[in-house]
Amino acid sequence: MRIEQKVNDIVDLSILDVTDLNIEHLAYMFNVHILYNPQSNFYVQKSGVDIIGLKFDKKHEIFKAFCHEAGHMFLHETHQHNMPRSYNEYQEAEAEKFGLLLQMPEKLITKNRLYQATDLMAYFGVCEGVALKRIDMLVNHSKVSGIEF
Repeated sequence: MRIEQKVNDIVDLSILDVTDLNIEHLAYMFNVHILYNPQSNFYVQKSGVDIIGLKFDKKHEIFKAFCHEAGHMFLHETHQHNMPRSYNEYQEAEAEKFGLLLQMPEKLITKNRLYQATDLMAYFGVCEGVALKRIDMLVNHSKVSGIEF
């Protein structure tokens, strides 16, 4: 539950509703600098300053990338270039999960009773595949926690 709890704590401090789910607000709340570029998405810390690089893309893809890179910022202290490939894949999976949770926070889902993929798609502006992944995560979380979904 480490990732879920981390995201829930962040949401409690910085997200009141869907209008707060944007790069400008979250970058301010996370005290991170954004560097838009034509080549790649990345997270790096230079001289104590957190920087998320975002590749120019469609708006929803840029936000998805921001959430993923924020996952690296909040979860990982290592430099991926110095790690074994299997550990890099593990970190990428963690960042992907973090990103999905941040894009569609549980707090907003339960508060607004968004329990169908179509509800998530309309409220968060995500595609069906992403909404279904989040529904699966909610169902699995409810089974593990003994919470009714």
